[in-house]
Amino acid sequence: VKALTGINTDRLAEEQRRGMSIDLGFAYAALDEAGGDVVGFIDVPGHQRFVRNMLAGVAAIDMALLVVAADDGPMPQTREHLAILTLLGVPALVVALTKTDRVSPQRLAAARAELAALLADGPYAAAPVFALATPSGVGVAALRSRLADAARSSEQRRDHGCFRLAIDRSFSRDGAGRIVAGAVLSGSVRVGDSLVLAPYGISVRVRGLMAQHRRADSAQAGQRCAINLAGVDLKRAEPARGDWLLAPDAAPPADRLDVQLQILASEARPLSQRATLQLHLGAAAVNARVAALGEADLSPGRQALVQLLLDRPVVAAWGDRFILRDPTANRTIAGGRVIAPAPAARGRSRPARLQQLAALALDDPAAALAALVHASPDGADLRLFTRARNQRADESGALIAQLGLHIVATPDGPLGLTSATWLAWRQRVLDALARCHAEQPDSLGPEARDLRSALGWRAGGGSAASRALLQAVLVELVAEGLVQRDGLRHRLSGHQPVLAEADAALLTRVLAQLQ
Repeated sequence: VKALTGINTDRLAEEQRRGMSIDLGFAYAALDEAGGDVVGFIDVPGHQRFVRNMLAGVAAIDMALLVVAADDGPMPQTREHLAILTLLGVPALVVALTKTDRVSPQRLAAARAELAALLADGPYAAAPVFALATPSGVGVAALRSRLADAARSSEQRRDHGCFRLAIDRSFSRDGAGRIVAGAVLSGSVRVGDSLVLAPYGISVRVRGLMAQHRRADSAQAGQRCAINLAGVDLKRAEPARGDWLLAPDAAPPADRLDVQLQILASEARPLSQRATLQLHLGAAAVNARVAALGEADLSPGRQALVQLLLDRPVVAAWGDRFILRDPTANRTIAGGRVIAPAPAARGRSRPARLQQLAALALDDPAAALAALVHASPDGADLRLFTRARNQRADESGALIAQLGLHIVATPDGPLGLTSATWLAWRQRVLDALARCHAEQPDSLGPEARDLRSALGWRAGGGSAASRALLQAVLVELVAEGLVQRDGLRHRLSGHQPVLAEADAALLTRVLAQLQ
């Protein structure tokens, strides 16, 4: 990194003494001759003992630069690093084959062959390999040119979604106060914005910021950002690696995650649901247990839907990539992506819930919401969907309008239904009232408990969502004049209570006696 940028990323005295990276290091440089955009480098440790620190630095990278020494060749940790990059879905890889001036031509050829074999069966089989001798500068210019080309051609990440920054550095500076730094995973932020420091729930304000090591008025997804915070409650917290800065509308931390898990094929046995593993997400590392959903197969090389039960909350949204490691064996065993944060603790393996998860797993948000609504006869919880997808209010509003959903307001947030489902609900209620009138013609109309029974609900009255839907349907039918409300009872318009024929005859006899 120093050969490419002129910056020594090993800032700790121990790193410089030992000649190896221990913690994250950072460098920024414009790699092309015209200046251009600044490219940020995150130097992560390569040693097997510091994989946890390595994972804290790869939350939002666009390309990995894999450094392999020609004399050593690929090491065991090289394989684990490649597995991690694959599980995290890092889109591109470039290999720097270093120390080529320290080996014979035969050894250099063998190192190239080892690299080719290592990469052959994975997503980086076509990764270019640059032979380098950094003391003399051999190969450095070619590598710098390739990285500059990649930076120019890479698509700028859209700043959609609520702002989320995964904190990997936190420090105080005289005259400035608290500064936190990390990768912007989504959204954008401007000087003066109000944010939330999670998991503490403390409101803060952006006093100033730097993006890609340059002072700026704003920063967005894909950039590294340092933010100077202001807030009267900051003294109650000590932000640390693994914490988050969030927009106020972003999903709060959750201690359960529904995820799509990919188990490494190199594992010797199926994943145990009893084992305590370590979840790495963003810059956070927390303990987690795996709970299979449905008939999930946790064998090596398989994908499965599971729920992760965490020992403390983390911030997560749909699509966030994560790694699971075995802390006792110090090895990576699985990874995947988040489907839904904060899912229901009960009924997680019911067929209806699994069908909803399959809908939530779809990549396109419009297709996912449409499938979720069709899989939710009592309406889809739009607030949970919006938070899970990390959507801003304007983005979720546009999506709802695009699908033409019928919205029902409830105390727990809006529910979304298709027009056909809403009409079906109306007809169900009208039919249930008609049955009540036929069965009890002398009654003015059913009370809420009897109406729910006529709808086929069990004792207890159905779910909170279905009760809210019933109330919304009744309100609309009353407003349209199709139903009338009398105190606690509802009846079809035009219905008048009449005695059954036998009861009417009995009443005539009783009235005669009373007279």
